[in-house]
Amino acid sequence: MQEQEKENHGQDKIYTIIVNGREKQWEGKVITFKEVVILAFEVFNPDPRVTYTVTYTRGTGNKPEGIMDQDDEVKIKEGMIFNVTATDKS
Repeated sequence: MQEQEKENHGQDKIYTIIVNGREKQWEGKVITFKEVVILAFEVFNPDPRVTYTVTYTRGTGNKPEGIMDQDDEVKIKEGMIFNVTATDKS
């Protein structure tokens, strides 16, 4: 395998993940906090009065579950589960 192919190995794989109880398809090895929110609600509201909470289970490696912060990204695993809630502080 050439060096370029090694770097891209698995990059284009499509994973089935669960977001708020619904199957979603995701291409790539990682997903960001904002991308998970968009999968859950179709939009990301930047209003500072809106707070999102993202938790996950069935993750990879030594951190199979956790809570994502707004600047986080996590490695994707087939069947990984995300739960996303939005709270309006108004």
